[in-house]
Parts: sequence; structure tokens; C-alpha cells
Amino acid sequence: MLINMLTYLAIVFSLLMFIEAEQRWHTSQIILSKLYDLQNDHFNALNKYLDLEVKRLEELKNYVNTVYEWRNHKKTNKDFLYNHLDVTRLMKQMHHHFFKIKDLIENKLSIEALKEIDEHKDLSGNHVLLAHLALRRLQIFYAIPASDMSAGRFNDRIIGDRMDACECYVMAKYCSKANDMYGVIEWAVETYYKWESDGQPKCVDSDILNFYIVSSSIYTGFDFMNLIHINRSTNLQKDTDKFLQYYHLIKNELFELDKKRALYIFEVYYYLEGRMCENEFRYLCQHGVSRTITKYSKCRYQTKNSFYRILMPFKEEDINNEPLIKIYHDVLYENEILRIKTMASENMRDAGILAAATGSTLNERSRSGQVYWINYYDAVEYFDSLNTRIETFTGFSTKTAELYQIVNYGLGGHYLPHHDPFQKGIVYLTDVKNDGYTAFPKLNIVASTEKGAALVWHNLNIFNGELIDETLHGSCPLLKGNKWIMTKWLYEEGQYLSYDWKNK
Repeated sequence: MLINMLTYLAIVFSLLMFIEAEQRWHTSQIILSKLYDLQNDHFNALNKYLDLEVKRLEELKNYVNTVYEWRNHKKTNKDFLYNHLDVTRLMKQMHHHFFKIKDLIENKLSIEALKEIDEHKDLSGNHVLLAHLALRRLQIFYAIPASDMSAGRFNDRIIGDRMDACECYVMAKYCSKANDMYGVIEWAVETYYKWESDGQPKCVDSDILNFYIVSSSIYTGFDFMNLIHINRSTNLQKDTDKFLQYYHLIKNELFELDKKRALYIFEVYYYLEGRMCENEFRYLCQHGVSRTITKYSKCRYQTKNSFYRILMPFKEEDINNEPLIKIYHDVLYENEILRIKTMASENMRDAGILAAATGSTLNERSRSGQVYWINYYDAVEYFDSLNTRIETFTGFSTKTAELYQIVNYGLGGHYLPHHDPFQKGIVYLTDVKNDGYTAFPKLNIVASTEKGAALVWHNLNIFNGELIDETLHGSCPLLKGNKWIMTKWLYEEGQYLSYDWKNK
């Protein structure tokens, strides 16, 4: 559950969690799951450290007692002060005692135990902030009130455990860091109600919470400052008067900040609000069903004129006729799925977007997930039979196709509506119940995530090679579950086509 994982992510980072600066933990479920393994490694190192510390302190205590006894013996025998040789021995022994105690205090062995955690990793970066921003994007996209999200529900669905006052307070904090004042007021108010009901836990700084409520109330126009009167803030009136006095002077600067910084949060939301097909995308993702069922929605057993498939036919389902969209069920077998996940799990990288002007770029607002491209040698060794299956049910050659791309989605993982310049096939490696749909907003169609099934469609017109605009599609933001897919793009090159694709 994503909210649970976010909570765990925040806890782990508070426990001396070291992470790679270039890796975003929240963008992949497989990476998030490794937080548990990494925490176990750290706990093992900490336990070793504690064992060494107990041993060191016991040794230090015994040694100091020995030094005390030695000192008391010397103190009772004052004649040694007149014997220069004895004095020299005393000074040498004191010197030895000092450095022995110093070594025990400096604790070199214990410190070395902590170095079992990779010292080349650090706490730099803004990983927790990015994770909270992903959760906030989910909230905005699906229009989930903070009260519902903190209760771990969306409509009639359970999406996580209940969030307490401390976790709501952190959400308000990170909304403030992102200059998301509407998020601040929503989560600050939710924090206040939970703070009261949870017995006013110390994790919530009431003065900072007051500031969040005052500033966001004035900024947004939603006045919740009466809550602070109940909160008995001693500086409330003075702080409120001062804020109101200077607000008109900083208002323009706040709105400039809003444009520059809050755009990260709201850009996707406003972008989707402004275009009808993206509104349709949101609707399809929220409700998970197509609004209309067409006459083309049929299914059949299909041999594709393959002798082998007479005994084991494809389960072919028509989703749409123009453009052609089909689902082939049970295309991948369980052992193949396990092999694919195993190959990909250790090599995932944050997904990028291929931009014509700048090349591949990371843009989490448009796409959030992690990918792995199966290399040529592994593809030849393990996927020849799958290529044959794809060639059989598509009628196209895979010899000139792209390599297989494996994608795993994490907290709020998504891919906003886009076009692909190739014929595309998606093979689902997991079931994701009532979530993680592939949506075609211009066709009013959604395809659910079904393990082992292949979703296939034409991006280009088969007769002239023109882009089919209606194939605009996207991956719905993931609220709950673990979504794996594998994609395969087929090129025009190497196919028997009725048009001259080389000159296009």
C-alpha cells in the first residue's frame, strides 16, 4: 500500500538511512521493497556497534577501577616522590593510563562497525520530499480530500492505513517547502484535528502548525484561523496582525514563487484540466471503466494459421477496431515472468522521456517509474519463443524491433498521455486489481492490468504510415499495488507494407 510505504520511507530515513544520491527510491515498488533489506543491513551494523560499545564501556569501567586502585596505593606511599626513578615510572604509567583510556573513549572499533554501511553513500538529495510530492500528485489527480487520504481510503477503496497527526504534519511541511499553499491548508487542518484527537503528540510543533494555518488561510482565502484560538496560542494575535500588515507587500512575491515552485505540483493538474482528452484520461483512471461498449468487443480462440496453435490457441479479445486494439490473454508463462523480473530487479533505472530537442530526460511530472532494457544476448537466449508468439499473433517481424523494455511503477507511478511512433505491444507481468489501467482517452477505452496478457495496437496507419492520433494513451497513476509491464515496439523496417516507408 502506497501510504504505508511512504510512512515506512520516512521512518527509514530517520534511522541513519544512507541512499545513493542518483537513485529515487519511490519511483519503483521493487526498489521500495529493498528498503527493508537495507534497513536490516543497517540494524545488523547497529547491533554490532552496540555490542562493541557494551564491551568497550565494561572494559573502560574495569580499567578505570584498576587505575583508581593503583593510584590509591601510590598515594599511601609518599616516599616514592623522593626517588627519581620511581617518579619517572609514575609519569610513564600515568601517560600509559591516559592513552589507554583515550583509546577506549574514542571507540575506534565501534566506529569501524558503522562503516560496514557503504561510506560512499550519503543522506544528500531530497528523496523524502520527492516521495511526498508523488503522494500529493496522486491526491490532486484523483481529487482525494486529505481527510480521506489520511484515513487510507479513496471512494469505497482501501488504499492504505490510517495516517496519524505526525504523518499529516509532515505532509503539511513538505507542501510548505513546495510552496503548495492549498496543500498546506488542507494538511495543516487535518493535522490539527488529528493532533487534538491523538492527545497533542510532541511530534507536532504547535507554533509552526499555527503559522501554517495562518499563512495558508490568508493566502487561499479559506479562513481556518479560529482553530488556533482553540489551540490557545499565546502569540496568535501578534503573529496574525503582523502577517496581515505585511501581506500586501509580499503578495506579489508569493505569487511569483507560486509560479516557479508550485508549478512542480500543479503543472500536471492544470495541464490536464486544460485539455479535453486529458480530462477524459483522468475520468477513465478514476472510474476504471469505458463509458461505452462497442459492437467490436468480441473474443475468440485464434490459431493465426499456426499448426502448433491448433492445440494451444491464442485467447484473442477485440478492444477496438479503428484503430486496431486487441488483448491476447496468457501470452507469457509464469516461469518466463519470474525470469524477467529477476533479470530486471537489480538493474532498474528511473524512466526518462525521449525529447526530440534534448534527447532522453527525466521528468517525473510526466512519467514516474523505473525501467530496464533487456540486452541483446539475454533476449536471444530467453525470448526467441516469445518473439515467435508475437510474430504469430501480430503478423509482423520482430527481427528489426526494439529490445524488450521492463517497467516497474512505484509510489504514484504513471505515464501521462502520449503517442508512440511505433506499433506497440504491452505485456503485463502482474495483476493490479482496479488500478494501473492503460487508458486511451480519445477512444474512451481502458485496459486493465492482467498478468501474462498482451495489449497490442497499431500506432501507424497500416496503409500509409501516418500516425493514428486516437492511439494517444497513458498509464494511470498507481494508488495501490505493484505494476510490472514489458513493452515491445515493432518498426516499419523489415515488414511487408503497402507504402514506401523509407521516404516518409
